[in-house]
Amino acid sequence: MSLNFRSKFMVFTLLLLVVTCEVHAKKFVVGIIPYLPAGEFIVADRKGFYKEEGLDVDSIYYTSTGDWVRALAKGKLHFSGLWNATQVDMYYRGSNAKRIALMSFDSGDYSFIVKKGLTPANLVGKRVAVFSDYFGTHWFIHNYMKSGGRSLNDVQLIEMTNSAAYKNFNNDRVAGMIFNGKYMNQALDTGRGAKAKIDQDLYLAATTGGPSYFGNEEDLTRSELKKFLRAWVKAMKWIEDDKNDDEYEKMLKSAFEGHLELVGLEKEASYRERKPRKMLVSLKDMYVVNKNMGAMFEKLVSVRSDMGFSDTPNYVKSKMYDNSLILEVLEEMGYGKKGVR
Repeated sequence: MSLNFRSKFMVFTLLLLVVTCEVHAKKFVVGIIPYLPAGEFIVADRKGFYKEEGLDVDSIYYTSTGDWVRALAKGKLHFSGLWNATQVDMYYRGSNAKRIALMSFDSGDYSFIVKKGLTPANLVGKRVAVFSDYFGTHWFIHNYMKSGGRSLNDVQLIEMTNSAAYKNFNNDRVAGMIFNGKYMNQALDTGRGAKAKIDQDLYLAATTGGPSYFGNEEDLTRSELKKFLRAWVKAMKWIEDDKNDDEYEKMLKSAFEGHLELVGLEKEASYRERKPRKMLVSLKDMYVVNKNMGAMFEKLVSVRSDMGFSDTPNYVKSKMYDNSLILEVLEEMGYGKKGVR
């Protein structure tokens, strides 16, 4: 074997090793913010369910909605948990995000609170506080205003934190706010606020959440996406087991210390029993919920069109959501049509 040939062979071997290492070192990044769908991501990571599926996953925790949104916009994340309403809004902002599963709904935890005695007509021209327009909460405001023959354009939306919104609500600087948890109940308990009536079908369609995939189709194979969802379903099963409640609470605390309100662990337990929040859809119902994914998105697209967005009809269903993967995974894991396991 000549020296030249041997040198070329060694170079080829080294290149092959580099390529092989890059394939095996493929890392997926999950962005986590402190609200209900985060739990499965945390458990899947810390209980080793991703590793069981042969995935290398890096979990990044965000306590700032702005930082999280910027990370999504810059393509730094492969997965994150969103409301359906957020998913739809991101789609129309040009994001390549795609909903791949549903796991929970908010069950009334978020409400549009208005000054007691106000009607849609009284809200015209007034300020309404929202914590981020990326969360789709303005849909609730539109729904309420429409009930009085008005529209979302008749109010002034202002983004601010929950604590700032509550302070401004009490000082009469804002006439309404989207709230949950202790601030919502404090506003109601003091008699200064009242819940605005929202269409419950819209609420359910908007606040149902789960993982969305933010990569390009060539980034992850169908097999890899299914592995991710299997790890996620394993995490759901672990969370459903009541004997894991204490450990689950410790996980949430360590992940979101200082931001515990949105995961149901705030120190002031004035509005719910102090225990870790769980997904509000059980595994036995998961197949039916995900089978109806399309109907939920059709509802949201219809409402968005009603809000006056001319681009709303121009969407490709397969790019906004795909429930085929989770349905396959649920069937393979024994949580199929009959939901028996």
